[in-house]
Amino acid sequence: FGSSVDSLPSPLWPAALCTEAMAVSRQVHTPAAEVKVAIRRVAGNAAEWAALPPAEKSKLLRACLSRASDYRDELLQAACKARAVVMSDKRRQHLVADARALTVLVSSWLQGAVSLMDSLAATGRPRRADSTVARPDGSTRVRFVPKASDKEWWMGQCVRELVVRGEPCQSNPLEAPPSVTGVLGAGNTEILNDIIDPLCRQNSVVVYKSNPMMESSNRVKEKVLQPLIERGYLAFVYGGVEPGKVLVESDMVDRIVMTGSHETFDKIVWGSRDKKDESAEPVVQKPVQAELGSVNPYIVVPGDVPWSEADLEAQAEALVAYKLLNNGHICAAPQVVVTCRQWPQRRAFLDMVQRKIASAPAPQVFYTGSAARLNKHRATMGATGKSEAAVWFHEDLQVPEHHFEADPHSPVLGLQDEAFAPVLYEVALDTPASLTSFLPVAVDFCHERCWGNLTCMIIVDDRTRDAHQHDFDKVLDSMRFGMVGVNCPASLANACPTMVWGGFPGNSLRDIQSGVGMLGNFGCYEGAEKGIMYAPFRNLLTFKLAQNEKEAELACKRADYIARAYEKNTYWQVLKLIPRELKQAKRHHVKRTIARRVHDACLHRPSL
Repeated sequence: FGSSVDSLPSPLWPAALCTEAMAVSRQVHTPAAEVKVAIRRVAGNAAEWAALPPAEKSKLLRACLSRASDYRDELLQAACKARAVVMSDKRRQHLVADARALTVLVSSWLQGAVSLMDSLAATGRPRRADSTVARPDGSTRVRFVPKASDKEWWMGQCVRELVVRGEPCQSNPLEAPPSVTGVLGAGNTEILNDIIDPLCRQNSVVVYKSNPMMESSNRVKEKVLQPLIERGYLAFVYGGVEPGKVLVESDMVDRIVMTGSHETFDKIVWGSRDKKDESAEPVVQKPVQAELGSVNPYIVVPGDVPWSEADLEAQAEALVAYKLLNNGHICAAPQVVVTCRQWPQRRAFLDMVQRKIASAPAPQVFYTGSAARLNKHRATMGATGKSEAAVWFHEDLQVPEHHFEADPHSPVLGLQDEAFAPVLYEVALDTPASLTSFLPVAVDFCHERCWGNLTCMIIVDDRTRDAHQHDFDKVLDSMRFGMVGVNCPASLANACPTMVWGGFPGNSLRDIQSGVGMLGNFGCYEGAEKGIMYAPFRNLLTFKLAQNEKEAELACKRADYIARAYEKNTYWQVLKLIPRELKQAKRHHVKRTIARRVHDACLHRPSL
């Protein structure tokens, strides 16, 4: 229900970089009686919210979006406090930039909610996709292309596809009956998806139980969402186990939405009962939608032609920066890098990854329990792990051919246990160095050996992908992950409410893995299975290392301008982002992309 116990750093990890105790030093628990009052008040307004016209809902959500602008700086301060980051510390400016980027997710989800309600008010249905493509396996790819009018101009290089089973069919969320959703909030990020999704896509009022780790941030989110709270459509409660227990057990709460680990899910749903016992029934009988973790694969496809030195450096930096986002405390963080042993540039790529790790700014482990998890993985690595490095990287992990169980004393633990910390493993598969020979084998390996099914990333150069498009699409059809990122971080789906976020359908209560149910899908397409996001081999969406104060300042300002573009909802704010993008492009060597995106924005047409 939300841990309230501090996990202290182990001697294996520098104590100066472990701040778990600091991050949860002050916790306020909402008394059980007040939690029940909050539930009753919100439940009493469920029918009113469900019947409220979409134009009225849009008006309330726009008021929240305006307040997000007013409280932007306060939210940044709270996000830094939650992570025990001292904003004035020059050595930690890269962590301030991280926090600023993550707070953008508040504005992006509010903007997505406004867009959904505006579409329902204007047309009586959610926004339709820009195109659909039927696939041989019986699925359909529903494509969304960012437009300047979506205020997602900054994602102009990224095409998004929702994969649905069968013919695409949209539902109307306003037809859903009144209901009450209890949310057990995330402890690692400020994202609003677990509040906005039930409100808008399930037509439900919400009682939100804050994770103790994010209390300071949620206090500010509470201010941002006051228009909804004042009308009784939303309530916040705080604390650990007890408030969560009241919420889950309340007869007035129709469903539970939670973000966390599979261990926490099992404690909530099964309690002390043995889930392996087929005769045992879950303690919780109401529906539970869960977004949990995963051991996320990161597949590097050998190119038909050699990568340049700049390509190797850019892709190595993108990998390390993605791993270090939020200090490794994100459920989509890559953990297993899958390479081709026969790729002539494998050694050069791994050497570049090691160089980027050596030059990366130090992380600051803050999430409760992560220091212990990190040290558990460190212990299995032996001499291959470097305690002074920003990321512990185990190259050439030897994987048994037969199926294996997770061994807490063996490096193969890295394939079965989510570290949720700065840890990377590399597995080299012995296949010919071509997309057609390597990629299907790599995907099969990820399905069979890597625990979970939340996200997977594929890095492939444009020439190789274009030359093998048919085979590449066939592999994408076969992938059983909730989100697939092609040359862009899969976690960016969290900034796109039309995408989905959650484990691939098919997980069960007895084997929950990455969870059940999906957040997002604001196009309201039925039968959604996964999302795919595509970007060019070199693009502005990959994460970069802020290796000095100047780069950290640039990253922070860029995130701030992106947030303003969402909040202000004007083309002027979008155009003001251009100088930031040009500075970013200078480092990425992709200035032509900026010119194309400016041209497209002015013509109001998609950037492909």
